[in-house]
Amino acid sequence: MEGNFKGFDKRAVDFLFALRFSNTLENQQKNAADYKKYISLPLNLLYLDLLEIIGQFDMDFETKPVRCVSSPYTDRRFSPTAPLKEYMYLRFRQANKSSDMLGLYFDMGCEAYGYGLRIYKASTGGVNKLKEKISANTKLFSSLVDDLKSNGFEICGAGYKKDRFPDIEPCSAKQLLNMKSFSVSKVRAINDNIFSRALENEIANAFLDLKDFMQKLAE
Repeated sequence: MEGNFKGFDKRAVDFLFALRFSNTLENQQKNAADYKKYISLPLNLLYLDLLEIIGQFDMDFETKPVRCVSSPYTDRRFSPTAPLKEYMYLRFRQANKSSDMLGLYFDMGCEAYGYGLRIYKASTGGVNKLKEKISANTKLFSSLVDDLKSNGFEICGAGYKKDRFPDIEPCSAKQLLNMKSFSVSKVRAINDNIFSRALENEIANAFLDLKDFMQKLAE
């Protein structure tokens, strides 16, 4: 895949690590300039390149940069002494919804990065509607989940203590049904991929691996 993203500068990881110790109001001006150079600029290029993949989904996504690309600044209500984020993220969520939005994401800190599918602003009622689709076609969803697991994805989420679907035979779909909510993700330790276009290809391929599963949930 050709694009504008060439990878993050190798100083980006060191910058995020150092930010843990220098993320103060006194250092904000210098840190903000470095954040723009090492984080914001390449992150926005990655976002623009991944829009091509998002366009291949038969779904409506929110694609405005302000909705998809993390800003450098923390919410001062919750981080009054740390003005800058010590991580970054991209997220492409279902449009025209205020809760229970299926979304694709990428995030990264100084030690690891991850990507996959999440349910944003999940509610009990919204997740239960997704489970109704899954329980109505456990064979299909088990096949989709098995394919994702074979491609290295993990199913994550808090499970119920008791089986809430005793009438359904054990299968991969049942794992989803017995979770309060769930996500599908891959997490990687920082490696050389992030310093080249290989990161974009890695994320793009993962998003495409999730396409059928996500679209069936959204139907």
